[in-house]
Amino acid sequence: MHHAQMLWDFMSLRQPCTAADAILCLGSNDIQVPRVGARLWREKWAPYLIMSGGLAHQHDLAATGWSQPEADVFSREARHAGVPRDAILCERAARHTGDNFRLTRCLAEESGIMVSGRLIIVAKPYMTRRAQATAEMAWPEVETIVQCEDVELISYLHRWQDPQRILHLMVGDMQRIMVYPERGFQRRQPIPEDVRLAQEALIAQGFDRHLP
Repeated sequence: MHHAQMLWDFMSLRQPCTAADAILCLGSNDIQVPRVGARLWREKWAPYLIMSGGLAHQHDLAATGWSQPEADVFSREARHAGVPRDAILCERAARHTGDNFRLTRCLAEESGIMVSGRLIIVAKPYMTRRAQATAEMAWPEVETIVQCEDVELISYLHRWQDPQRILHLMVGDMQRIMVYPERGFQRRQPIPEDVRLAQEALIAQGFDRHLP
């Protein structure tokens, strides 16, 4: 668990909020994401809540098990949490993180919503660093703030029926942080040596089913 904790601490970012043009929830299998987005909307950090995610990852470890696009599931959860329908936009085609930003950018422009200053990004905790690094490539003119559920790793793992699956996903996301800059997908992140060694140790232990 020590190695997993090191990755979690590096990958999970929660930055102080300031007023923004919109809140963007990145689709995933984590239903806490739209709940956090709804709370930020109720706190009036931004006037719009955008859900981005299609029918992605249907046959891999990140599968949601939902028959609807992630955006629709997230939108319904946000409405249950008090966000009115007219404050929510749904981007239903994204299949990966780069899509989340490129397609949301197009949707916002088509909807007449100006996202030119600041964007709050909400994602599952271990996705936040990679989300921000991807946004810096895909939507470089906006300033980004990342937010997620405030939860400890052990509590997060206990929530899932298969905690080992989450560790596979986390190691996979860490590997993407390491290799995706070379592919032009995201900004390079300085990676501490102890984090790099923890990643290698987890892969050696067999947590390699979600590597790119």
